[in-house]
Amino acid sequence: MNVRSVLSRLSLVLLLSLAIALPAAAGDARAALDRFVDGLETFRADFTQTVRDETGYTLQESEGSMQLGMPNRLRWEVSEPFPQVIVSDGSDLWMHDPDLSQATVRPLADAFDATPIAAITQPERLDEHFRIFTAPVADVSVLRLGLLPRSEEADFTGLELDLTPDGELTRMAFRDIFGQETEIRFRNAERNVAIDESVFTFDPPQGTDVYRP
Repeated sequence: MNVRSVLSRLSLVLLLSLAIALPAAAGDARAALDRFVDGLETFRADFTQTVRDETGYTLQESEGSMQLGMPNRLRWEVSEPFPQVIVSDGSDLWMHDPDLSQATVRPLADAFDATPIAAITQPERLDEHFRIFTAPVADVSVLRLGLLPRSEEADFTGLELDLTPDGELTRMAFRDIFGQETEIRFRNAERNVAIDESVFTFDPPQGTDVYRP
């Protein structure tokens, strides 16, 4: 058997191995997301958010915190350098820019197609709204779930969720229609802690321009 034949057989074996391993990896990553959601009532974490352009150049870094109440309630707050607040009360999704005195509100059911944050507030609808696949990751201790929105109305082209095998959410990243990537890394995470219900309500400050797309 010549070297070319050996290499061809090795390549075939490798491709067959990948064909078997990739669905299993996707299943493992989806199972990790299910473990994150299983028994989850509330979730709270701090995060660092990094925005990069299509070349990988860092455009902005910011700090913030998020609080999640199941089902469908969320408060996502960027504290610096440019404040921003995103609130889901279970029915509507609000996005507030204090510096511009502007707020956008849309029904949460519609927002699922348009915002990646809804992927962790309504995990039961993932298959309905996303094509799910495994994504490569260098850290062998992390499972990465890739999500491609089915809707052409979505304002992002892909989403990644990183979880540990036991279901700890460590990272979320998405790419918008202009090629910019937003990466969010979570820390100081707490599950099922007491969160005041008022956190998940939003009343636009006086003078705020409210838009309803």
